[in-house]
Amino acid sequence: MKEKPGRRLLQYGLALLVPLVIIGGLFWPWLGFLAAAMMVLMLTLMFFRGRWYCGWLCAMGAFHERMTTRVSLHRDLPPLFTKPWFRGLFFLLLMGLMITRLIQAGGDPEKTAAVFVMMWTVATVIALAFGVYFKPRAWCSFCPMGTIQGIFSPKTFLLQVNGNCSECGICRRVCPIQTFPGAYKNKGEVPSLECMRCKSCVENCPKKALTLPSPTTFRSPLENRCSGKR
Repeated sequence: MKEKPGRRLLQYGLALLVPLVIIGGLFWPWLGFLAAAMMVLMLTLMFFRGRWYCGWLCAMGAFHERMTTRVSLHRDLPPLFTKPWFRGLFFLLLMGLMITRLIQAGGDPEKTAAVFVMMWTVATVIALAFGVYFKPRAWCSFCPMGTIQGIFSPKTFLLQVNGNCSECGICRRVCPIQTFPGAYKNKGEVPSLECMRCKSCVENCPKKALTLPSPTTFRSPLENRCSGKR
């Protein structure tokens, strides 16, 4: 499978952050703020690149794509786990857990940092279970952070599908989250929530039917607001 140059090396480096925060956080909870900083970065980038963070900078996604893949059974994830109601329910459960623990931390910085270590640990355990039994990045199909990006940047930096698409299915086979861009041929673009902008499908499409806007040709929602466009 072809990849965008540099992505593999970048992901191997980011994958190291997962054991660093989870294991190191047991001895030095302050590492939890590293996880919190990445959340802030994600929330910032989503207004300019949609769900691009998931495909390129997410440490947990990188860990599963590069490490869990070695032991994964590579089974398709059942449609149940990508249903909007399931994503919403899972989001509420995990965010509810995080908010509850942050309240219990009482504003203590070290305890607050430990909450983020705990959240990464819980998420990694769940993601490993799904990643081993199904595909390595099965977790990313219903990850709360991915859900946030998809909902709050629905029209940003979308993957385009042109008329050259033959719906051969190669794009679905190389997509880390099983999205089939070819299914959106008539619509012309893939919904934000369904695409991590990793460009694996773009690199492997034999018809060159898939493209992402260049950074100079798309406008973020914030830019559109400022210019008076909708």
